[in-house]
Amino acid sequence: MKTKMVQLKKGTSLLILLLLALFCAKAQDGGPPPGGGMPPPGMSDEELTKPVSTDVKTYTAKDFLSLVRQTDLRSSFYNSDMTATITMVSVSPERGTMTRKETIYRRDKDDAFLMLTLEPESKKGQGMLRVDNNMWRYDPTSRKFTHTTLKDQYENSTARNSDFRRSQRAWDYSVTSVADGKLGKYNVWVAELKANNDEVPFPYIKMWIDKEHTVVLKVEEYSLSKKLLRTSYYTNYAQIGTSYVPTVQIFQDGLIPEKRTQMTYTNISTKAVPDDVFTKNYLERMSQ
Repeated sequence: MKTKMVQLKKGTSLLILLLLALFCAKAQDGGPPPGGGMPPPGMSDEELTKPVSTDVKTYTAKDFLSLVRQTDLRSSFYNSDMTATITMVSVSPERGTMTRKETIYRRDKDDAFLMLTLEPESKKGQGMLRVDNNMWRYDPTSRKFTHTTLKDQYENSTARNSDFRRSQRAWDYSVTSVADGKLGKYNVWVAELKANNDEVPFPYIKMWIDKEHTVVLKVEEYSLSKKLLRTSYYTNYAQIGTSYVPTVQIFQDGLIPEKRTQMTYTNISTKAVPDDVFTKNYLERMSQ
């Protein structure tokens, strides 16, 4: 499967550079083709149509939700499985800089994934499995599985377990407001959304979607009391088949500015994954 690296627009303003320089990442340039992937059950083609107007004054919450659904579908793989290598670099005042390397297998049509730690050597064989709406962490030392949730932090980093699954903000949130905005030199739609279930880690979010390319550039994530808990930046994308995947994701802690995590996806493949990969038995075997 051919992978095409895509960048966002050049001439990014000083605002974006200041935001991302801290993380040694820079907003890049380019644009996606028309959206791809299979719509989740219950979503009609009409609902997924990009609104014709670019005037936010004519927008309804449903119009913006259709844009969110497009970003969900583009970054997911409903027509195939997905395998990738994830390199995580986490920085915190307490623990310093920590680097992990993981292999992830995703089957988005079932909302299933398995992740296996490759590095560091001391963590090798640890894993996480989501299947049948259950999530499990596996420790090869104790050979025990422990239940976890999408809300939980991953290894005390600013990443959450939910960051590894398929994107489904359009399922999990309802739009409460929409406005025009600028993010550096980007013309964006800015919307506030409220969670419609308690499975997501953040009850409220605020999204910046690039008008030209309909991709997510930034998401602020809030607590129930509207306190900023995390800011997520999506600075690089790759086109893999009909999907359009954020390959560099930066998660900045809202309470501890020095705490952040950058996840970089490489070696992305859409080859079929055997069914037994998404099982506890497979995770145990691979951890030996």
